[in-house]
Amino acid sequence: MDRKQKRAERRQQRQAAAKAAALNAKSSEDEDSNNPSNNTAGATAQQTASDAKFAKLLSLKEDVLLNFVANINKLYQEKLGRPAPFMTFVICGMQSAGKSTIMERFMQAPLNIIQEGTGTRCPLDTTCIHDSSLDEPRCELSGEELDPAMSGTALTTDEVFRAITAHNIMLANKDEFSTHSLRLVYRAKNVQNMRFVDTPGIISNKGTGQDNREDIKRILRETMKKPNSKLCVLVEPKEFSTNPIIDFCDETFGGRPKWTKNSIVLMTKFDKQLEDARSGSKANKFFKEFHDNDLYPYLIITPTLAKEDLPADKLLIERRKLLHSAHGNEMERFEDWRLGHEKFRETCPDDELLHPDIENKIGFSVAKDKMREIMLTDTAQRLPEVLSSLRGELSDSLNELEQLRCKKKLMDPREVKIIVGEVLHEVGKRINSYLDGDLETASKFPDVLRDLEEELEEEEESEWCLRRLGTSATLEEEEEWRTLIDTLLDERKIPKYINPEKKFLGGKQFQRAVHLMKVVMAEAMPDPSHLKEYVPSGAGYLQGGLQRENWEQATLAIVKMSSKKISHPGINFFIKHVGSIFRRLFIIGIHDLKKGSADISNKFNLLPAGIETHLVTKFDNMVWALMENAATKTHVSLEPMYSTLDPTLPTFHPIEDDSSSEEKYRVNMHGQYEKLP
Repeated sequence: MDRKQKRAERRQQRQAAAKAAALNAKSSEDEDSNNPSNNTAGATAQQTASDAKFAKLLSLKEDVLLNFVANINKLYQEKLGRPAPFMTFVICGMQSAGKSTIMERFMQAPLNIIQEGTGTRCPLDTTCIHDSSLDEPRCELSGEELDPAMSGTALTTDEVFRAITAHNIMLANKDEFSTHSLRLVYRAKNVQNMRFVDTPGIISNKGTGQDNREDIKRILRETMKKPNSKLCVLVEPKEFSTNPIIDFCDETFGGRPKWTKNSIVLMTKFDKQLEDARSGSKANKFFKEFHDNDLYPYLIITPTLAKEDLPADKLLIERRKLLHSAHGNEMERFEDWRLGHEKFRETCPDDELLHPDIENKIGFSVAKDKMREIMLTDTAQRLPEVLSSLRGELSDSLNELEQLRCKKKLMDPREVKIIVGEVLHEVGKRINSYLDGDLETASKFPDVLRDLEEELEEEEESEWCLRRLGTSATLEEEEEWRTLIDTLLDERKIPKYINPEKKFLGGKQFQRAVHLMKVVMAEAMPDPSHLKEYVPSGAGYLQGGLQRENWEQATLAIVKMSSKKISHPGINFFIKHVGSIFRRLFIIGIHDLKKGSADISNKFNLLPAGIETHLVTKFDNMVWALMENAATKTHVSLEPMYSTLDPTLPTFHPIEDDSSSEEKYRVNMHGQYEKLP
């Protein structure tokens, strides 16, 4: 396996390790976010306690609580673009099941059109607020698809009726149903606090008119996706097995258990069942299958108009009259029903009493009080959580506002110049800190530490590797130096004191690079024995004949040739190695600064990314220029050193061997050679 293949393999291993480390780091961050420090936890606990206290005070006054909730819902829907956070009843029923009438009984005012062929074409998200100070109801109406001319914050019921009617007619003319809600806030002194959504009715027969079932399913699913929605299902007064709304809910929500546990059931138009349920036993038998399926309907009687195909203004008047008498009419009809049961028991004493689950759920007012209780309890419990969320939203918004203000200032080039100067000063301080030793940064950003192989790979993969540094060594000679280092690493011949496997940052990286150069320089020193036959020619002029040659010039030539062969490429590699370390320290310094919490860090993060890129490029160019200068001066400074050798060597022995006249030498106490006697 050649060097490049080995490097590729090591690179893949490091990438896999880096990916695993990133995942571990993210996991640690998630754990930290789920386990905040004691100080943060303490502050959060105090805020939660404060929110809970505030919620308790609000819950003592329902009107104030619901008014506050309406404002929060409006903030979420109109400003934050998110669903309202508090619980809402979603009214669901078949076409002509009385949904709009039920809604109007909540408000004590007719506001939603139910004309034949039009009906409810989009959800109507309604908040009713009791306000004893109002002589006349006051309404707020809004919606993404509502004509802006029809929206407002101080509308009368007549204006709201006409607006909703016109909106539904507009959708009917387009033959469309919409998931975009109309939002209505209704304040009056004769309403109870309540939140609910009226949805379009479902046709009971697929063969009658246009099949809108899929449209309604889509609207219901979208509406029920909103947080804390609770289903209010309107069933018809007929046998359980023949109630199409139950099958529709099963299909829409993926099975009966998924919706029955989170719903309240109203059986509207129960007056149609009064005769068939004229005794306790008959009524109990009728409701048994409902109860067996965990459905316990509230029984409601609502008077209807004999004819609803009327002009809108006349329809409004007639429905007002109907609503005014609805409660009294219902109580009278149910009272007669109960009396009928008592009379039946007089003739049939063994007949069953009305089951408590039926007896306790008679009348619209009972259902309304239960729904109000559920809603208020949920609202009071959820309020601290919502307040905490809003506090976070406010903090984020204030931070964003401050960033926008800073960005506005950064439109001024003079301000940018000042900030860039401060950034460079701070980055310079950080680089000096890394070189001196920075334990805090090493522990805070462990991923920026590098072992020797990672350093060498970064140098080899940089564009500097292929750039000629001066004229004293070629790229091919530098590549031989890298090949030697790879060999030493693969054969584990790098001394342990260099710590090739340890990860360093800054000054330690530089020191390791210095010692690595010394080790490789010693290993790279060539064997000059192949120059032996050229030594006589390199000895220079004759001195004392052929048997007494001067070796100084030949020795200098051998040293110079051998040293240059390794030193110039080695110096170039060393400079590139150190240069790649320094260019990376600049990037680390920028990253460190951007992660800080100081004012200059925040300002720097607001600068365009192009400025950071420009600074990195300028720094790289500056370092390369410095490297070229260092290479030139280092190579030049070596030249005199080749001439400082002072070898005190014996004269070379004669070429013609004469053992009888051989002269022998020894080294004296002063380190000099002297002839033996």
